[in-house]
Amino acid sequence: MYDDAFSESEKISAEGAKEYKLIADENGQLKLPDEIKLMMGLQKNAQIRVIVDRDKAVLYPNIHSLAKLYIEPTTLCNLNCKTCVRNAWHEQLGEMTRETFDKLIEQAKEFDALQSVMFGGFGEPTFHKDILHMINRVKSLGARAEMVSNGTLLDETVINGLFENKLDTLWVSFDGTETDTFNKIRKGAEYKSIVDNLKIIKHKNEKSKHKIKIGITFVAMKNNIDNLDKLDDLARIVGASMISISNVIPYTKDMIGQMVCDWSARNIIADPVTISLPDIDINEDTKEPLFNLLKKNNNVTITGNKTDAEISKCKFIRDRSMFVRWDGMVSPCMGLLHTNITYPYSYPSDFARNVKEYTLGNLHQTRLKKIWDCQEYKAFREKVDAFDFSPCLRCGPCQFAENNAEDCFGNTFPTCGGCLWGQGVIQCP
Repeated sequence: MYDDAFSESEKISAEGAKEYKLIADENGQLKLPDEIKLMMGLQKNAQIRVIVDRDKAVLYPNIHSLAKLYIEPTTLCNLNCKTCVRNAWHEQLGEMTRETFDKLIEQAKEFDALQSVMFGGFGEPTFHKDILHMINRVKSLGARAEMVSNGTLLDETVINGLFENKLDTLWVSFDGTETDTFNKIRKGAEYKSIVDNLKIIKHKNEKSKHKIKIGITFVAMKNNIDNLDKLDDLARIVGASMISISNVIPYTKDMIGQMVCDWSARNIIADPVTISLPDIDINEDTKEPLFNLLKKNNNVTITGNKTDAEISKCKFIRDRSMFVRWDGMVSPCMGLLHTNITYPYSYPSDFARNVKEYTLGNLHQTRLKKIWDCQEYKAFREKVDAFDFSPCLRCGPCQFAENNAEDCFGNTFPTCGGCLWGQGVIQCP
């Protein structure tokens, strides 16, 4: 029910976005619908950030209200992809026990603003024998259930189980839109087989009352960059409505040459002026001058919308996320979930950045809500949201960039200036 303070507009976008018209009271104050309060994490004494930029005021939610929970069911996988961290990993592999998962779900009930649960991490979720049970338990929380998968194990039995247990969103990894390209990168997978699996889901979506939203994830590199313009065709074939493209993470030296995002060749000086473009066609006449304009300038907008990547921002903090690893350890983000080594620069090509994991507790010793609300975690969220870290990736390699222990701004572990996610190089669903 809506009262005189606000009403739901009949205008709803093609993406399902709702529009509300709010009416200020005599003191100029607005009353918000419960749906917006939930999305903003508004509760007693909640603090939100407002950024005013030219003619826009952007409100960011209360970062201390958990909205998205990532669960890593396993670090095991049935593939041997060229891009995988396992090619250079020395961590113990394992999978979440049912005891750990059931305890996690019981403790997750204490979060009032929890909206979605994503199964992902550094393993293949469908490789876990209890994945359908896990999806079912997540739905009992009233949250959206999402999953990212390599798509190889989506046979008819698993697909029926996904529909029966009401998975909401399925992201499938496609690092190629052609058979040869795909099969060379994702060793152990067959392109046609995965396409056929998704066609089954597409067909069931046409007949089933419950719909599973399909997304495609694509890791861009030199070996597959020519497949990029065929992703929309693939999406239509398999019934996907979303495509998420990321750069490759160079976990091994041989992947450095595959990077299509070269930080060592970039100039970090900000452009003094903003160039605003109108809506403009990209064709044979415009593509070269547009390319040169975008290449030379960072501050280019199209009808007021920025074209450059948003950097020095943490998606995971802004999205109010928390990660639970397969062993029950709690981490704030994907970048700090596991200890790993990356090679982020093309020059010097042997420069390695050692990233040490950062965890704040284990759900077997401390309840999730207590971990989330502890002073250390709150202080970390506020520090990362401000993102006053040295720009390790952008200013070139030095002794501080060798690890995430400290930086030249005086920050101590964990420092996030060199985070590939925080600098807009890597993105996850």
